[in-house]
Amino acid sequence: MSIRKNAALIAALVAATVTLSGCGSASDSNASGEDGQRTVTIVTSNDAPFSFIDKKTNELTGIDGDMLQAMADELDWKLEVVVTDFATMPQTVLSKKADFIADGLYVTDQRKKTLAYSDTWYYQGEGMVVPADSDLTSRDDAKGKTIGVMTGATHLEIAQDLTDEAHIKMYDSQANMLQAVANKQVDAAFTDQAVVAWALTQNPNDKVKLVTPYEPYFPGTIAAAFRKDEESKELISELNGALADLKASPKYMEILEKYGLNADNVAE
Repeated sequence: MSIRKNAALIAALVAATVTLSGCGSASDSNASGEDGQRTVTIVTSNDAPFSFIDKKTNELTGIDGDMLQAMADELDWKLEVVVTDFATMPQTVLSKKADFIADGLYVTDQRKKTLAYSDTWYYQGEGMVVPADSDLTSRDDAKGKTIGVMTGATHLEIAQDLTDEAHIKMYDSQANMLQAVANKQVDAAFTDQAVVAWALTQNPNDKVKLVTPYEPYFPGTIAAAFRKDEESKELISELNGALADLKASPKYMEILEKYGLNADNVAE
């Protein structure tokens, strides 16, 4: 995800371990504390809105963060959080410095070569943003229109598929791109759905809207990623059970909606 690369650069400056309701390490995730709780260590790039430490509460939050907290409560896990840059999260797990990744990580064939995944937490691809009074309701409606994308983003491929280069406008920040949509300098813009949904939740703008329902060009399946070992099989089994319970409860949709997501993101 393109915007996450910028967040990763910030996170790369930080190497921290935050303990939530307990202490421990990945190497002894099977161990129980005096109160019988298992300590489980997760790694995140501290990247909003996926999985990040709230500066006010020092609690893990975000889409993945809130889901994990709910599952940990059911499983009676103590969570320890390791913060690193996005690119090194897999190695942090493989080197046993953390038990698994919980940070909006896409399931890919390349990652499956070295990592084992839990069941799907939710779906997240790109989002299509248009002026509030626009009658565009799908990606196909944007064919031949003026399209905005972030400089260096993979979403450029979408724009190139829809229109000619003369009608593609590049922006160096999401804020500038959203302002261009609001000012109708572009007919539509494409960016990470969860990121733009969170941005609009934090800073509402009645001049723009996310198109919904929307079928993404780059669909993404989000899940937790583990090592391929016996210990991880047990953790995956426990987590999947709690995940199924979470999905069956109202809290699952509440978490998605809290971060601006909707029924398009629901994983059965």
